[in-house]
Amino acid sequence: MIVVFSAPLDVDLSSFTKQLWKMKILHRVVIEQSQVLIVENEHNAQLVTQLYQHWQQGGEFNAELVQEVTGLSANAADNNSRAVDFKKIPLVMLLLVASLLLTLGIDFGQNLELRKLLSITDFDYVGGYNSLNQSLESLQIWRFVTPIFMHFSIVHLIFNALWIWVIGTVIEQQQKSLVLLYIVIFSAISSNIVQYLVSGPYFGGLSGVVYALISYAWLWDKLADKKLSVVSNALMGFMLVFLALGYSGLLTQLGLGDIANTAHLSGLVAGLVAALVLAAINKAKSHRNAN
Repeated sequence: MIVVFSAPLDVDLSSFTKQLWKMKILHRVVIEQSQVLIVENEHNAQLVTQLYQHWQQGGEFNAELVQEVTGLSANAADNNSRAVDFKKIPLVMLLLVASLLLTLGIDFGQNLELRKLLSITDFDYVGGYNSLNQSLESLQIWRFVTPIFMHFSIVHLIFNALWIWVIGTVIEQQQKSLVLLYIVIFSAISSNIVQYLVSGPYFGGLSGVVYALISYAWLWDKLADKKLSVVSNALMGFMLVFLALGYSGLLTQLGLGDIANTAHLSGLVAGLVAALVLAAINKAKSHRNAN
């Protein structure tokens, strides 16, 4: 949430806030030492600031005035914060295209030769597999990331791709590709290593990264002033319940196949860590700029 302005307690804001509600601009007035008006995103904050200045001068406002003052309707301003600019999401597109092509390349797990090449370590046909040190010593560094691109069913691929699209596009557009790249690489490597230690190299999928993006976006909104506003408490709660169901074995019994629960959990933790680190860096930059 973003604070737009504060007004003295003796100022009657009722007519102003009534017009905001008519224009479907979500907001809240908090009574403290003064009346503080809060909105949900930066686009609406800019819009409301200009409308408030107009209102203070005795003018009324409507959708036509919004168009005149800002060049955007109230709904367009809100929709613009969610609109996707494909030029600003190269990493999201790369993740989706790579996942599709490599999933088709391994034929949903049937092409063992390519699957072995993309797994975190090489393995043989009778259950033996190499160590992580062997992957490092042979300089096959890509193996620590590439398992995220392999999916073993169309449902698995679509489910993960939708989450990457919904959460990833918001993060990449608002916080740039470098931030999203850090979260993806950090969560991919950590979740792949931890899952390997539990189950060996026989796994794949973007699920660990998905959990990282969701937990990152959720915690970021708790730590930073400029919100992503894409993961609610309810959604975070749902993902935790889904994680618990995975560990219970119920999802496997329902026919969803073997689930890399450890990758989900480690991805979730990686996202929380990433949010703490990046929020601390952001705060330090703000402090330096203020000085």
